[in-house]
Amino acid sequence: MISLFRDIFPYLLVLYFVIKGIKEPFFFLGIPFLMFMSESIFFEGVKIFKIPGSLSYGLMFFWLILLRFVAVFLARSDEKKDYSYMGRFNAMDFCIIGLLLISVIGAGTTLINYADVTDVIKEFIVLISLFVSYFIIKNWTSRTNPEVLVNFLFSIVVINTLTACLYILHQGLHFGIYPDAEYSVDIVQGVAITRTFYFMPQFLPLSVAFLLIFRHKKPFVFHILLIINVLAIFISYTRSFLINAMLIFILYFIITGLKEGRIGLVLKNILVFGFIGILGLFVLSKFLPANTQFFLNRFSELKQSSATSDPNNIQFRFQMTGLIVASMDEDKKIFGMGPVTENQVSWVRDMRATTADMVWTGVIFRWGIVGLILFILLYIFSGYSALNFYLNSEGVLSDLGLLFLLYIFSQIIESFVSWTFMSGHGFATGLWYLGMLSAFSGITKNKESLVKEVIL
Repeated sequence: MISLFRDIFPYLLVLYFVIKGIKEPFFFLGIPFLMFMSESIFFEGVKIFKIPGSLSYGLMFFWLILLRFVAVFLARSDEKKDYSYMGRFNAMDFCIIGLLLISVIGAGTTLINYADVTDVIKEFIVLISLFVSYFIIKNWTSRTNPEVLVNFLFSIVVINTLTACLYILHQGLHFGIYPDAEYSVDIVQGVAITRTFYFMPQFLPLSVAFLLIFRHKKPFVFHILLIINVLAIFISYTRSFLINAMLIFILYFIITGLKEGRIGLVLKNILVFGFIGILGLFVLSKFLPANTQFFLNRFSELKQSSATSDPNNIQFRFQMTGLIVASMDEDKKIFGMGPVTENQVSWVRDMRATTADMVWTGVIFRWGIVGLILFILLYIFSGYSALNFYLNSEGVLSDLGLLFLLYIFSQIIESFVSWTFMSGHGFATGLWYLGMLSAFSGITKNKESLVKEVIL
């Protein structure tokens, strides 16, 4: 029965986005998102999206481009748009263009400097897919009404919540949902506690932020979905994920309170949700005592382990990044090593492993100090733009501005403990939220001058 579910579930999700996409072509973007979710929704078994096999290194990028053309073909030219988008470049776009230029220069120098250029072009396509896809998603979003975007994101959140349920059943309650074995097992109070990230939900921070912001739509349903996603974070036993979720809650209450000018309400909401969190932890300790104890022990480890003995220690991650940077040639530290692979530099494998724990390792390696500065500026500009967008608009536009702001914040936090936009699941959707934000930074509502332009 479980095997049949694994076979059918991903095809049902594809069918959903195809049916929705025929009516609203923007929903075709959901298929690359499904590809990114990969093992969590058993998508690796969907054969059609393994084609063409010769592009296995860039399949998500290929399908994103193909589906964008399909969306253009299906778009109705006579459809009345409620919103207009300004097509000019903004500060975020210029940062992406700069990174794209560094990538092109890096590819040229790599082809010139190495006799063996095996897989260099493939790696180059993977790298530039991060930036080209940003503009594809920006263009796609600029042809979409905000309400459609909210419905699309809600679909992603619902799917992520379904995978959260599967994850809780598998890792928390030890139902055999996923076929792959976990990479670690600990015995606590006589109970086996397993951990893995291979098939965990990929959009937990997005789900938490979205459900928190839009919970007024259907309070009961959205609060249930929110609880499920928070429980999945707990079952991951990952300290950074829990801290990230807590910071999303706190930042949400602070920013909304500042906009409404009700600081007292900020403190009240933080205390109320804090109390609910403590109560939830108490309930979990009764129903899942071993799991709760294991997670609490992981926080205790922070006081006991040294930087050299604990691979999850942030100091260890910086140390490993330092070793990678020190291994780079001095003349490569400015603009990076480019699209080199294991065929040109043997320790690229070590770089990839370190990048999985902190994305900035890969940023410095691929695009150098200049690339690092451009990424920092990109996140500064995007955070500022999202905040201005939230403060200077109302309704659905304001909600989207706040959603992008919270998600950008969560990704900055996560970037020090994960590979975020350089994920092994695929680069093409790595900066999707920034592409969408860039499109909305110049939006105006037709026939109503209600929204101020927010362009850096």
